[in-house]
Amino acid sequence: LLLQPQQEMAPLSPPRHPLIILDGGTGHELKRRGISDGTFLSGLLANEKEKSMSIVERVHEDFLEAGCDVITTNSFVAVPQRMLEGGLALDATGAEARCAELIRAAVERARAAISRHHRKVDERGENTTPKRVAGCVSPLSECYFSEKVAESLTDLTTRYEFIISTLLDCKVDVLLAETLSTSKEGVAILNALSKQTSDKDIPPLWMSFTIHDNRPTELRSGESLNDVCQIIIKEAQSLGLPLEAIGVNCSAPGAISDALSILAHNVEGTNIRCLCYGNCFQTTTSEWMDSLNNDTKGETNKGETNDKQKYASSDYDEDGYLLPVAYSRYAQKWNDEGGTIIGGCCGCSPAHMRAVAELKRCTYSGGDETHQVFCMNTKK
Repeated sequence: LLLQPQQEMAPLSPPRHPLIILDGGTGHELKRRGISDGTFLSGLLANEKEKSMSIVERVHEDFLEAGCDVITTNSFVAVPQRMLEGGLALDATGAEARCAELIRAAVERARAAISRHHRKVDERGENTTPKRVAGCVSPLSECYFSEKVAESLTDLTTRYEFIISTLLDCKVDVLLAETLSTSKEGVAILNALSKQTSDKDIPPLWMSFTIHDNRPTELRSGESLNDVCQIIIKEAQSLGLPLEAIGVNCSAPGAISDALSILAHNVEGTNIRCLCYGNCFQTTTSEWMDSLNNDTKGETNKGETNDKQKYASSDYDEDGYLLPVAYSRYAQKWNDEGGTIIGGCCGCSPAHMRAVAELKRCTYSGGDETHQVFCMNTKK
């Protein structure tokens, strides 16, 4: 079913937070531009190669020009295991050292892009809000496959301590823990953050989980999204950590729409935001994972809903990418239902994020405050 643009929108209960637009999928954008061979590792190494550094910065800059408020470091696989697997280090000590180099390079690329963007904005005489860098805190092994997550919480915490410490030394503006498939990873990240020395400033933490595309109430581990939200919020509060947002990413847009009510329910009565950013591929991650296991042939099990059934084929281009205008409709729906940090994940280009940012912002007054929510620009 094709989601139709709203011609009119009645005043809504206004979101409590102004909208923040996160960037899209940097790794896939580098592939489009010929800088990456399609692997995250080649995209990561582009941060420090002389011929590709400027392209990484340009990708960040294009997301900023599209209207994004926050850009994420291009360091998704800057974790020790990937260094060892990719032959970039011979032992654990060398792997950590190499990770630190690549994380620092990724932050430098993002900062350079923001500086250039701000100069351009000043030259144009435009007003803008300061842009921010989100330091990526990713899964320590291959993402999506929860069975590959280390069993020991202590071991996970120790590994995350190093990555978080490096990002704090780089003074990122936000810590973005993303594409987590288990609650254990989230708890380990919270524990690792709580162990940082008191002389380090702790920025806001955004934590996002990847959910099953056909069973959006579950993480890819099978854990209940509702239970995981409760665990993470309670643990962050007990440790006194600045959990600013909790959400879902790297999942089909329709699945995220179905999951938002769970997120909104869990943050009700708190200052925690709902965070959401989806993939733009017609083939969902769940379908891809099923094909690896040869468990199904694109079929859904009883009780599941195939995400493709929710979309018209006209929502996709000939290469199977969700069109920017179609993605922006989901973004509108997410904001209507409480999502106040909205970005894009795999396959989401600057064009997708521009479509999100260019949705007309309608202003409503509520009490003494002015709130912004999405509405469709009916002039287009």
